[in-house]
Amino acid sequence: MAFSGTVFLTMTDKLDINALATSLEGQVTEVPCPRCACRERELRYMLRRGALVSCCQCGMTYVSPRLDDAHLERKLQLWSEQDVVDLERLRIAFAPETREYYARFLARISAHTSGTGRRLLDVGCSTGCFMAVARDAGWQVRGIEIGRAAAAYARESQGLDVTQGTLHSFDPGQATFDAMTMIEVIEHLTDPRGALEQARRWLCPGGLVLVTTPNFDSLYRRLFGTRWWVVNCEDEHIVLFTMATLEGMLRETGFEIVDRHIQNLDMLGLLREWRSGRTGRSVSDAAESVGNYYHARSAKTRVKALIDRFGFLHVVRALMRGLDATYSMRFSPTRGWGEQLVVVARRAA
Repeated sequence: MAFSGTVFLTMTDKLDINALATSLEGQVTEVPCPRCACRERELRYMLRRGALVSCCQCGMTYVSPRLDDAHLERKLQLWSEQDVVDLERLRIAFAPETREYYARFLARISAHTSGTGRRLLDVGCSTGCFMAVARDAGWQVRGIEIGRAAAAYARESQGLDVTQGTLHSFDPGQATFDAMTMIEVIEHLTDPRGALEQARRWLCPGGLVLVTTPNFDSLYRRLFGTRWWVVNCEDEHIVLFTMATLEGMLRETGFEIVDRHIQNLDMLGLLREWRSGRTGRSVSDAAESVGNYYHARSAKTRVKALIDRFGFLHVVRALMRGLDATYSMRFSPTRGWGEQLVVVARRAA
């Protein structure tokens, strides 16, 4: 592996569950709504250390009380290191199916812009696969990544222009961008509204932002609550969106919605939870949450390999994408079931 950046964990193909569980320790603090600053809220779920609440004024769902910003950054640094030292994660991050997944996001942006020399900024770029896909498609790409290890890997192994830091520390110079992307990033931010305001300032007139994030209205969450790992990662996923709250925040920060989509449903996960009979159970352990996620990922890999062995993988994928299309249909009985929101918005005049 051509990489010489600083890595703090031992090279391994397994997640350090104990390190991540220990990282939950810290003080919790009450915070106001990250969308409207209101402090009146309704309890949705009790978590291990804090609570998931919804704002009584704007409907935004967020963790409060929550661990402090310094703790949140330490956890993200742990994940960044794991992205580099976990060889299976690294393989998946650049696998053909991952590139195809990112290419579909790029296509959603490209459908609303044209020309040559288009400039793109990927916020929270991790090890850089999406940037590599965009670069190969002719975009001029730059990236921001808070994780030191992941940013170093993207620069040294992938040859990408990646700055280690945050939106608030990043200096684009005189550059403006035709597009910005936040792929599974905004749910981690302590100030998502401020991040979108910053994005607008760096976009050229008519520039686009693509935001993807977990869907709080998903079928999985509605059926199983805190058994959905997205909900119980309280020291990572601190703001959870519905399509209405995401579109509302985008409009309030100076964007016009040009494309919206809801996709992905973890069928194996739903079956596992149904069989477990543990619906509504509170989270008791951070390691269990992370372990469930990795168990599910391994199970999916095994099932895909089995389906591929019989030659049906392409058929199953086509069927799943067809089902995905129904989650965004206005009068579909499966409307809103998907676990991922995808929105493209244009900087308003």
